[in-house]
Amino acid sequence: MSSKKVFAVIPGYNVEKTVGNVVRETKKYVDEVIYVDDGSFDNSAKVAKKEGVLVIKYKPNMGKGFALRTGFKTAIRLGADVIITLDSDGQHYPKYIPKFLKILDMGYDVVVGSRYAGRFYTFPRNVIGNFGLNFITNFLSYGPQNLFRHKWLGDTQSGYRAFRVEALKKMNLTSNRYEIEGELTFEIAKNNLKVKEIPIITKAKIKGVTIMDGINNAKFLFKKRFRL
Repeated sequence: MSSKKVFAVIPGYNVEKTVGNVVRETKKYVDEVIYVDDGSFDNSAKVAKKEGVLVIKYKPNMGKGFALRTGFKTAIRLGADVIITLDSDGQHYPKYIPKFLKILDMGYDVVVGSRYAGRFYTFPRNVIGNFGLNFITNFLSYGPQNLFRHKWLGDTQSGYRAFRVEALKKMNLTSNRYEIEGELTFEIAKNNLKVKEIPIITKAKIKGVTIMDGINNAKFLFKKRFRL
């Protein structure tokens, strides 16, 4: 995908201990890195800027969804053909990016890094939240009729994805917070985009999705699905 302009959009909130290494490693595989600082009160933005990446900083904290949407708009305005999203807390290995790009070159619109197909480190109390939200997101996005047609995604909440910009432009994204992952899945299904999951291994034990997160995210998708 050498002829394509590849951008990475990395949202972050109070990640000064990890963001430097994340953006430094990501720069090896893309043309441009955009770090969107979501109202951090530590030195996250300064650390990222020292690595020579484009930093967008605002206050107050608006949420991951708002940060990603801001990054998407900026990358598109700057001429991106492909946008990679990954988290700034150190859980995602940037070394997987070439594999994402290779799959896109095979004709896919979206590539999702699936933690469940790889190795997923989270806390036991978050298991119900993660798997429950995964089921609800697939049910509302793809419908029960596609369960046995293997059209459901294995990891609807993954923050590690690659998008062709033309596919991303078709999506009507409105969420401001953690609902963004589910909303992206919903829009992939709604627009009948060609999507492929690849297994990834996460680097660190992460918070994961709580039951309350799952409830809030499910409410958002339900309202969007039925236009309430």
